[in-house]
Amino acid sequence: MKKTVLIVDDVVMNTYILKILLEKNGFDVVAAANGREALEKAGAHPPDLIVSDILMPVMDGYALCRRCKSDERLKRIPFVFYTASFTEQKDERFALSLGADRFLLKPQEPGVLLRALQEVLCADPAVEPPAIKPLGEELEFFRSYNEVLFNKLEKKMLDLEIAKRQFETLAERYRLSFENVSDVIYMIDTDLVVQSISPSVEKMLGFQPQDFIGRQVADLKNVFTPESFAKAILEIGLILNGETVAGAIYEFVAKDGAVKIGEVSGSPVRHEGKIVGMIAVARDVSDRKRAEDQLRQSEARFRSYFELPLIGIAITSPEKGWIEVNDRLTAMLGYSRPELNEMAWSDLTHPEDLAVDVDQFNRVLAGEIESYMIDKRFIRKSGEVLWTSLAAGCVRKQDGTVDYFVALVSDITDRMKSSERLRKSLHATVHAIAVTVETKDPYTAGHQRRVADLAGSIAVEMGLSGDQIEGIRMAAVIHDIGKISVPTEILSSPRKLSAAEFSLIKTHVGSGYEILKDVEFPWPIARMVLEHHERIDGSGYPEGLTRDEILIESRVIAVADVVEAMASNRPYRPSVGIDFALEEITKNKAVFYDPEVVDACLRLFKEKGYRLIS
Repeated sequence: MKKTVLIVDDVVMNTYILKILLEKNGFDVVAAANGREALEKAGAHPPDLIVSDILMPVMDGYALCRRCKSDERLKRIPFVFYTASFTEQKDERFALSLGADRFLLKPQEPGVLLRALQEVLCADPAVEPPAIKPLGEELEFFRSYNEVLFNKLEKKMLDLEIAKRQFETLAERYRLSFENVSDVIYMIDTDLVVQSISPSVEKMLGFQPQDFIGRQVADLKNVFTPESFAKAILEIGLILNGETVAGAIYEFVAKDGAVKIGEVSGSPVRHEGKIVGMIAVARDVSDRKRAEDQLRQSEARFRSYFELPLIGIAITSPEKGWIEVNDRLTAMLGYSRPELNEMAWSDLTHPEDLAVDVDQFNRVLAGEIESYMIDKRFIRKSGEVLWTSLAAGCVRKQDGTVDYFVALVSDITDRMKSSERLRKSLHATVHAIAVTVETKDPYTAGHQRRVADLAGSIAVEMGLSGDQIEGIRMAAVIHDIGKISVPTEILSSPRKLSAAEFSLIKTHVGSGYEILKDVEFPWPIARMVLEHHERIDGSGYPEGLTRDEILIESRVIAVADVVEAMASNRPYRPSVGIDFALEEITKNKAVFYDPEVVDACLRLFKEKGYRLIS
């Protein structure tokens, strides 16, 4: 015959778990939520075992145990306390003094709990009722009972206070989140009345929350463009009928009249299974939509550019080779599309320009740069040289590898012929200026040539344009031209200069600028000369410029100037060596010297075997 267990616990989940465990193991289970209910059920149908919690409303477990052990019909029923609140030894002693058979702490492993209950059921029941206690002992019982119960109630109150504070903290966090969230959160009831809206609506549209709360949606049509308002009414109806709307795009009209693009997601709010309203989140995606529109426009422009009669365009892939080429490029090169498909890009490039092109191409593949632009020469099918301005960039796959390259090619042959004549004239001018410096200070002339070679090499390593590279070389050749205004005895002094003498030396950058400022170079030569002693932390001269205030060309010459000066003999000291020079720019990278320039210079010497020219 099945044994019946009476479970007494005011926590429904505890009762449910224990009931499932006992029923699976062959017991009948009766449940009560407090001591009074348990007494009523036990009196009507005495169980074989009572398992009770202690801290409960109406009547606690201690009082229940004492009442059971004082009842002639119930006093022999085994009584087990199963508690998580009363965990001290004095709690257990008090429970056993009431006649309880076992005192167990929650939670117990199912097997351990079942064994303990079986042991209690199999034990010999007490046959003698507890003796009537003297009045003094009864008073002592009530004193102990009150003390134990008061302590637990006091702890319970403390726990409730802690829980209350945690709830208040969470509520405050929710309030702060609601008030400071960047998206606009709002709720609408089934009567289409706005119930709440987050303060972020002011940032998005310029309106205050009170401009919306309590108003019918129909009264807010001025907040939408007409098309979006009609769409909003339709989709609000869908949501209040149980559907979810995600990523709907609306045009909102801000208080100042500006049109904002919003992405709105909404879902129904249910209470006891019934839809009582909707909640929605609106996000300002104006910038994103503008960017998408610009991208579409850019794609449209690209498609139109692809067939432009003046620009050659090729799309190539590292794996597939030629993907697409327009008519203009085939005409420029003199090859048909099938012929190009049998050729590599390098087959079309002038040997003297191949290294720069391949280097830039490899840097894109490695992810160092996304695009590059160079002036290069192609060899046409006829053998003629075609000067071409090449702009090339890549499109990457999701894993970051290059998917394909796009190359834009312009025929600049006529311009290059004219430019070549101009450049020859400019080179002659610069050479004449350099010779002028050399007549006064042979050391300075040699220094300038070495700086020009190093600065140009750094510029190539950095992937600067061909035009920038040439301008850097030209400026570096004459970067110390202003020293012609400095007395020769100071320039060639074999001793360390005094502060006054060094101040005079520092004037050479300004003097050089004054000499060159009116010469019409195609590069900012005079400014490079003026800035080559500036430092990115503002400690240089003559203006104390910082970072992007200094031309990148000037930053390149500055590093080359320092490395050459330290690695070469000076009138007042021998060379300190290239290693010391490289240590100097490494130590002061991102302090005095541009970090990208320093890294390029270090790669030249340490990885690519660069050496200063003699």
